[in-house]
Amino acid sequence: MKNNSKNSVLLIFLVITSAAGVHAQTAGISERAMTMSGNFAFASVGDLMIRRPASQLADPDVQEVFDLIRSADLAMGNMEGELANLREFEGPLNNFVGTHEVAEDLKLMGFDMVNRAQNHLLDSEIAGMFSTNSLLDEAGLIHAGSGKNLHEAAAPAFYETPKGRVALIGTHAPIWPEHNRLAATPQIGNLGGRPGLNMLNYSETILVSDEQFKALNGVMAGFLEYSENYDNPRAYPEASPNIGINFPSSSSGRNNPTYRVIKESEVPGTIVYQMDSNDLSRILSNIRNARKLGDFVIAAAHIHQSRSILETQHLSTRPPEFYIDLAHQAIDAGADAFVGTGVQTLRGIEIYKGKPIFYGLGEFFREAQWELELIMGNADWSPDRRMQRFARNFGGNTQSLESLVAISHYKDGLLTEVRLYPTELGSDGPDSRLGIPRIAKPDDAQRILERVERLSDEWNTDIDIDGSVGIIRVN
Repeated sequence: MKNNSKNSVLLIFLVITSAAGVHAQTAGISERAMTMSGNFAFASVGDLMIRRPASQLADPDVQEVFDLIRSADLAMGNMEGELANLREFEGPLNNFVGTHEVAEDLKLMGFDMVNRAQNHLLDSEIAGMFSTNSLLDEAGLIHAGSGKNLHEAAAPAFYETPKGRVALIGTHAPIWPEHNRLAATPQIGNLGGRPGLNMLNYSETILVSDEQFKALNGVMAGFLEYSENYDNPRAYPEASPNIGINFPSSSSGRNNPTYRVIKESEVPGTIVYQMDSNDLSRILSNIRNARKLGDFVIAAAHIHQSRSILETQHLSTRPPEFYIDLAHQAIDAGADAFVGTGVQTLRGIEIYKGKPIFYGLGEFFREAQWELELIMGNADWSPDRRMQRFARNFGGNTQSLESLVAISHYKDGLLTEVRLYPTELGSDGPDSRLGIPRIAKPDDAQRILERVERLSDEWNTDIDIDGSVGIIRVN
């Protein structure tokens, strides 16, 4: 009897704890669930590198793209660059600065929200950032990712729709060390509080073969033979294949790359990134807060990092592992969609736990040829100018002039399908129209969709190509 009683008590305990675990797991899922009821369509695009209004163009191929944006319940993109009234603005004018009419024009196209955490945030310094944010506010465009201090830049921005509240969190990972100046800092009392963006910092290690590591170690040893020539020689940690070698490449040491020997199936040349734990924690915390306060949560990241040192900067088609990890953690924290921008080409798409992840939507607008020096008459136009080559023939092909409008369809909080509409930016047209999106011709659309389908194979994402539209069906 005693043994049976013990077994009964144990059985009851196991049933209770199992039920509690299931309840906790179910509660966790329900807490992360989208709470928009009925049908809901979310349109997402890549970079808005826009300098002049375009919504009024009568071109039917252009208007077809804007009609797609307007047809959605919610539309967002990445605000790449700054806006200002060029006749009145007293701040410095550099690089990507568009006219003040652009903010209202984006609203007329159908956009509702934009990410502001991107590398051109301070093209016109702090004055340009505040000018842009004010113009977006006046136009009714909700923006996230930048602010007067880190708390404001990191916080979710909210947009009220008839179907519920939308939250957007924006972040950016710096391309080069000097981009750290873009980072907002926290204000503690009267200390700190520098304006800027919500930065995700990282460290990186380059993978090498055993032979390459030995060669690097030999070069390093050769350098160190001359240490006694100097009064204050720099100390270098002892190298090992597993920990790596910190190889000198700059006088300050800030840009010194670390090299580590590959393990198992790793490939030499691959870059391994380690996200800053404090930055990652802040980003995920704000996503969790947004989940509690919003019905639909978007995590947006503007990230250019490539998977290998062999890839052309800005044209990397495969996201590095840390980017995939970031997207997954964002979804796990409560995001309903992850929208990635940064590289100026398309990347693949993953459906993770029933949520869409866009690893790179390319360039929706790409008016890079609108150089301020030319607009202001301070230089003569030439096809050999760097920005003119960048605008039309970056990387020696047209990939940077091809993009997508991705419309994610939901029903009662569940993703049912994602429709992909290929666009192109006037690669065969005049410079005056270059960079303005239009629906891609059938042959171009097929080629673009086949490339995205190939790049999505990494996550076993099936894309059915129906004419000029790609369809991802979600069970």
